[in-house]
Amino acid sequence: MTAPARITQADMERATKAVKAAGIERARIVMDLSNGRIEVILGAPESVSVETKDDGWDDDE
Repeated sequence: MTAPARITQADMERATKAVKAAGIERARIVMDLSNGRIEVILGAPESVSVETKDDGWDDDE
């Protein structure tokens, strides 16, 4: 016998519909399965700076 879902499809649909109903254009929905929580992060993503390290390889040569 299988265990019941920690987060159901209906839970995800409710979270998605709530974001749309609030008029939010950008949101990220994160499922925390171990705690049975759904986190909704609102707003535009922050710009991520990517650090590069010198690995000794050059494309110019």
